[in-house]
Amino acid sequence: MRKRIISLLACGVIAAAGIAGAAGCDNGGGKSNKLTVWGPSEQQATLKTMVEEFKKANPDVKATIDVGVCAEGDANANVSKDPSAAADVYAFANDQIVNLVRVGALAEIGGSFKTAIEENNGEGAVKAGQVNGKQYGYPYAADNGYFLYYDKTVITDEQATTLEGIMGALEAKGKKIGWALDDSWYVAGWFFTFGGSYQVEYNDDGTEKSVTCTFADEGIGTKTAKALNKLVSSHVFAGKGTTNTTISSDIGGSLGAAVTGTWMAESIEAKLGSDYGVAKLPTVTVDGDTKQLSSFAGYKLYGVNPHSKDLTTAHKLAAFLSGEEMQELRFKNHKIGPSNNNVAASDAVKENAALAALAEQNKYAVAQTAVPENFWEPVKGFGVAVIDGLAESEYQAELDKMIALIVPKLPEPPADPNAKVVSCHLVGTMNAWKPTDRPDNLKFTTEDGKIWTLEYTFDKAEEVKVVQLKSDGNTNWSGAKNLPIAEAGTYVLTYDLDADTLTAVKK
Repeated sequence: MRKRIISLLACGVIAAAGIAGAAGCDNGGGKSNKLTVWGPSEQQATLKTMVEEFKKANPDVKATIDVGVCAEGDANANVSKDPSAAADVYAFANDQIVNLVRVGALAEIGGSFKTAIEENNGEGAVKAGQVNGKQYGYPYAADNGYFLYYDKTVITDEQATTLEGIMGALEAKGKKIGWALDDSWYVAGWFFTFGGSYQVEYNDDGTEKSVTCTFADEGIGTKTAKALNKLVSSHVFAGKGTTNTTISSDIGGSLGAAVTGTWMAESIEAKLGSDYGVAKLPTVTVDGDTKQLSSFAGYKLYGVNPHSKDLTTAHKLAAFLSGEEMQELRFKNHKIGPSNNNVAASDAVKENAALAALAEQNKYAVAQTAVPENFWEPVKGFGVAVIDGLAESEYQAELDKMIALIVPKLPEPPADPNAKVVSCHLVGTMNAWKPTDRPDNLKFTTEDGKIWTLEYTFDKAEEVKVVQLKSDGNTNWSGAKNLPIAEAGTYVLTYDLDADTLTAVKK
């Protein structure tokens, strides 16, 4: 395997701007600052070894380097409180990157450091460290995803390919499956399965400019709910509260299968021995439609704190910790899936069953980047509602509630007391009560600006209302009660603006 000493690539930092670059070669000689690097608790011994290796490779660095504990998933919560008091270098999960940039806790990476990242890591890992095209993270792990573990004495390899096969096998043996469907990270994959997606656009300061989410759309939301309900309403579902601890203790006993990540591979294999089975997630069939279950694919990175008093050494250290040799060591000690192309292509990684299963699952996964600010709790709430027995007739209302929490309400333009109604639009259950959904077939027409009419064909019974668009850009909901449409058919709807009344006559 080709070796690369990352420290040889480190060639300076434009300290005033906090951007790692290649303009000159300031090696930090003569500095004796104290630096701190944070990483997860289970990797502390390895991280200390890595720091010692860094010192050997960079004898010119005089800084004292301390190692502290901070889980990658907790980086944003700990660092954003006071970036100036946080570690010089710290590990973080990539979905936190936008807020870390927004609060000024990540230094931009440039020059030879940036080039090395791009040349030596997978495309997904590189992009996971970017915000608005600028590089802020040094990727070191590409294994933040999940897949299926199973006991081969309970489930055959063939049965493991479908949810229905898994459920049948578990039922026959009186076993359960541990799947944290009260955790939004796992719930989101079910929405992706049926075509759900989200999109976030950011302002220059990192705040959200706009958010869209299709999780409640027709053909996505209700199918997701039905698929979830197929599993959670069965007695083979282990219920709420599945954790690493419960999986580790119960697999091979009450649990015949579990969905989790590579961090559980060693403990599960130790319990199952020769009956250890791993695979991508299964397919699921809903309303005759069979889909491959999706998932999140995330990455882990090192970030450099722009408040560091020795940015040169901090960038050198982050580059070294995320380099090829250290990713080899991290895999050797912890079986962490590498982002480095060479390490990922090694025989040792390819022969690792859990990483092979993850690689197969990642073909169907969605990269966990730029998650909406208010995403996790609403999605978790929906998963919990389904587990708790949400009725099918309540699916859409609960989905709409979730979306209303995920998508921020945009501020209305300043009201103009002289604003006039320029158009009227039909909203209702057929378009999830979205006042911004204004296609031509939902737009009323008028000749005098007082009486507005619309001919519309309903596919089924609905409830509707009128929303006015005013000349100042604001919307105004009609004060009239919702109008029920009792049955499918074509109707002529009439809205009297002065009386604020809506009527419908079936043709």
